[in-house]
Amino acid sequence: MDGLPVNMNKRNILYLITAVVLIAAIYMTFTSPAINPGKRPSFWSDDEWQNHVDSFRIFYFHVPLAWTSYLAFFLVFVASIRYLQTSTMKWDVFAASSAEIGTVFCALNLLSGMIWASSAWDGVYWEWTPRLTFQLILFLLYVAYLMLRRAMRSESRARTSAVFGIIAFAAVPMSYLSIKLWTPLLHPDLTSEGGGIDSPIIVYTLLINILAYTLLYISLITIGMDNERALQESMSSRNP
Repeated sequence: MDGLPVNMNKRNILYLITAVVLIAAIYMTFTSPAINPGKRPSFWSDDEWQNHVDSFRIFYFHVPLAWTSYLAFFLVFVASIRYLQTSTMKWDVFAASSAEIGTVFCALNLLSGMIWASSAWDGVYWEWTPRLTFQLILFLLYVAYLMLRRAMRSESRARTSAVFGIIAFAAVPMSYLSIKLWTPLLHPDLTSEGGGIDSPIIVYTLLINILAYTLLYISLITIGMDNERALQESMSSRNP
């Protein structure tokens, strides 16, 4: 019990730092220039072009959401390996919590991508490009992971989920590499020369957003692990 106030103080400091960085990231997102959307069509009015340019600000949300979901799924992969090595339940709890957060961030990444696409592709929200398809598969794999956890009894759930979590991670590099390997025209590499990032402030704003979302993930994982422990204890008491 003596350590509880110390842990709570550390958490409160973490939450405060996360909130401050998130506020700074949101402010910079709406005050920094948008990434360069390319050449302006001659038939667009000034208002149409400005709306198109402003829509590219979603880049500051879209990329950090992808990064954080990849980070979360990578940590599911690591925690699953550690569980199989040690059979220690803390790794199973961590993997479950990280998968939940990663799935939410992945869903938000898909949604933000669809909104961005509707502007970039003249009102088309979805195309079955390799990039979008692999990201959807990634999302569905971790939805299946979470459903599997809820459907199984406690004595077999952790080990089976760990194996699934290791296998599912293969979709992460496929999703990332799909931009470079299959769809460079539809999904250009914005970090390459001429890719749209033509100002240092754009880079700084992106990095602040990545930091903010990473801190948000860390904050959420501390809450998620508490909730997952409580859920597992509840399920164990109902299924002795």
